[in-house]
Amino acid sequence: MKYFTVNELRKEGRTEITASLKDYVGRNIQDSFAADLVARYSKQLFTQPLSELKVLDYGVASGAFAEQLSIEGFRDIYGLDIDNYLSEKNSKLVKEFKIIDLNLDSLLWSDNFFQIITAWCVLPHLENPHHCIRETLRILKPGGLFILSIPHLASKVSKNYFLKHEDFARYAPQNNHIAVFTPGVFQNTILRYFERVNMEYLMDIRIFQGFKGKIRKLIFDLSGEIPFFRKYLEKLWGYNQIWVLKKSS
Repeated sequence: MKYFTVNELRKEGRTEITASLKDYVGRNIQDSFAADLVARYSKQLFTQPLSELKVLDYGVASGAFAEQLSIEGFRDIYGLDIDNYLSEKNSKLVKEFKIIDLNLDSLLWSDNFFQIITAWCVLPHLENPHHCIRETLRILKPGGLFILSIPHLASKVSKNYFLKHEDFARYAPQNNHIAVFTPGVFQNTILRYFERVNMEYLMDIRIFQGFKGKIRKLIFDLSGEIPFFRKYLEKLWGYNQIWVLKKSS
């Protein structure tokens, strides 16, 4: 998908984007990967039942993630996006939805309001992700979870592509990612405000296609018996990094 500015998203690009997001399910959301992850860490870090936790999803799109959260047992679900792309069915699952420009707007909730905020590959699309990060800190409760995903630029696939094309595939002109988070940038910005709980990796099934892919899949499946080796392979072949962060109490 090509890059649109905020004004283009709301005007001439609106029809194209609305059509694209109608049935869109991002890779983080497929197979309930994201919802399973949020539920798992919520059970680890909170004493309340999932139904009592306030969850805000950035870039809620059609609401596929909200639907999966509901299946997991979450009931207090909120969402925001640059425009309203929610399906009629999923809109009923979102307690409160707001149209917000994460680059500039104040998030229209009070301080320390949410226990969980998620941003599935949202920050790389923003012109000003640092404003969004500071607003996230404000509306998240102390001890609250901030779970976000960004492209894994240090993966073997990503580094090989860069050496060949002198660019990252996820930031090529035909893509719509514009904000790059190197380890140093992440340390100086996001980790300035949040504590790291864990790092997860989303695996792209394309890494397991073809003859070499089948060998990788065999090695990956066998690595399940050796946790540190499994983590090494996830870091080597991962598609997205998923940062599980916590606001200091």
